[in-house]
Amino acid sequence: MADDFLQFYQQTYDDIYRYVYCKTGSTWNTDDIVSEVFLKAYRHFDRNRPNNKAWLVTIARNSTVDFFRRSGREIPGEVPEKPEFITVLDNLEHQLETACLKSVLSRLDSHEFEVVNLRFFCGLKFKEMAEVLEMKPGTVKMRVYRTLEEIRKKVASCLENTQS
Repeated sequence: MADDFLQFYQQTYDDIYRYVYCKTGSTWNTDDIVSEVFLKAYRHFDRNRPNNKAWLVTIARNSTVDFFRRSGREIPGEVPEKPEFITVLDNLEHQLETACLKSVLSRLDSHEFEVVNLRFFCGLKFKEMAEVLEMKPGTVKMRVYRTLEEIRKKVASCLENTQS
């Protein structure tokens, strides 16, 4: 079992770290939460579980909420207050596009941000997202599609306004 879990850990660590970091915006808090997530996962790991990654993301999601409750801090509507959580985007070539995208992502509501976080920062497939969000896969696909369309429109508008 230890070998199976080690392989699972290596395959999922980066995705779980990005997911939690996008919610906390803090490396210190993220390190603590991710450690807790993998400790819980190790205790209850079952290599025969149909979808271990979705199960792990659910643990990460719940652990993040628990962290904010324990610390007495307000749960930040899924999006950290500062846009520093989008450091993943810093390697994009065009600064103006990056600035517009960061601005748009920082203003997403909690539901929109959750689907972006699960799909792009955590790398989940629609079926896995459906398990985490407790929705039908078709509903998740539609929510992702609508969110991406909204992001595209807002980024285009931002680029248009800055070039004028």
